[in-house]
Amino acid sequence: MTEQPPTRTRRRSASFYILLLIGGLALLLVGALAIIDATDKGHELKLAIAKALRLPHSKIVEKVVVKEVEVPVEVEKRVEVPVEKIVEVEKIVELQMPMASEYIPWQRIDRAKMWNGIQVETELEETVGEYATVERERDEAYRLEVKLHLRVPTPNESVEDLAGINPHLPKMLPGLPQLVENSRVSPFYHHLYELKRNRIQQKATRFDELLSRHNFYDLETILEAQHPETEQRVLIAQGEMDVVSDGSDGDRWPELDDYITMSQHYQPMTSYGWAKRTKTPNPLLPRWEEKLAAYKKEFAIKGLSTERNRYLRSQISYLEAGIPDIKARSYLIAEADPFFVIPLSLLRRHNDTPFGPQIGDYGVIIYGDKAYPAIAGDAGPSWKFGEASLRIAKTVNEKASAYNRAVSDLTVTYLIFPQSREDRTSPPDLEKWEARCRELMDKIGGLGEGYQLHQWEDLIAKKNAETQAAAEGEAPVDQPALPAAEKPDE
Repeated sequence: MTEQPPTRTRRRSASFYILLLIGGLALLLVGALAIIDATDKGHELKLAIAKALRLPHSKIVEKVVVKEVEVPVEVEKRVEVPVEKIVEVEKIVELQMPMASEYIPWQRIDRAKMWNGIQVETELEETVGEYATVERERDEAYRLEVKLHLRVPTPNESVEDLAGINPHLPKMLPGLPQLVENSRVSPFYHHLYELKRNRIQQKATRFDELLSRHNFYDLETILEAQHPETEQRVLIAQGEMDVVSDGSDGDRWPELDDYITMSQHYQPMTSYGWAKRTKTPNPLLPRWEEKLAAYKKEFAIKGLSTERNRYLRSQISYLEAGIPDIKARSYLIAEADPFFVIPLSLLRRHNDTPFGPQIGDYGVIIYGDKAYPAIAGDAGPSWKFGEASLRIAKTVNEKASAYNRAVSDLTVTYLIFPQSREDRTSPPDLEKWEARCRELMDKIGGLGEGYQLHQWEDLIAKKNAETQAAAEGEAPVDQPALPAAEKPDE
């Protein structure tokens, strides 16, 4: 027999050993599975395998899985079998995605809306810099750029556009077309929006103090108009209606409503005031005197922070100036008296322009199909327009309060008759106010057919009558408004 070449024999031997190795590995795998089931050591074997493999750019993470196993517990009385819960912890080995081996610059844009309604868009822009020891010394390496986008509104100056806001206006004011035709946009309008823009610029880095979208767009227009025949001047302003709850008067209303006076913005004084006529003190006087004493006592303490000392000093100065004033004067009461607010920036301009309003000037507020006589009774923030007393606000909207705006939309028309105030201030006489407003309205064309001025009830006279009737044990009756006290004005 011819012998086969040696190389062929060696090939057969190699195949045999390969089959033998595969069979051995299979037996080893079966044995390992058996050990896993018998000893519950699967997690340790997986961990060992993962470490042995040493996969590149990978990280071994151990997760904890909690299982509840119900195991019967032996008890002396085998009436029932209680179940005890045993917690077993199993470690599972997982592999995370490989980490980046180099830095890749990127850009991200987020959009959100702040509490005050301002839309905010943030853009994170990254570039590759030098070493951290170098970049941490550069201001431009890590900086915040604030860029505000602001659209300043165009003033409304046509009857058609005003009627689009309140369809009753052309019918209520027959002389409106003639007034608007001969009018111009008041510099007060542009001045107010200039002040708003300046305030936003000043507060650009204080997001919590930025004007809200609502308070920026609170004024639709201010027109300066003069009737061609009577030459009566009038400011026609279109805006919203916030609520002012200020004012106090010990002579007329010696009690305070804590719900109102505890408001964050409440002040006992209004810009419109007059000399006291009785010895009844202002109801807020004791509270202010207690505050002043407490602030002075705290200010005397050594070691207070600079910020706290600054606050105490300002409060002490404010109270020391205010206490003599509320001792000597009385003011309008927002809860009872119908008045509106003039921005400070519009006041003290009457020597510069015949359209400059003053505290005490008469005006008529139109909302819907109603017209309300009032006076300019207080001064407000220089950049804000559209505030009326709580009395007017609640008449317009019963849900209005010291904490709730009366009208949010720009649907309120303010007709302000500049330089129409009386020579001397005096306690409110609602009948006189109504008659004077009717006279001024007639000079600009009057109210249309079917419309009339609202007649205010004297709430203070009514309350005094009810109090007197209760004291005498009689049922309260409706009484006409009491006349103002007979005493010379200041």
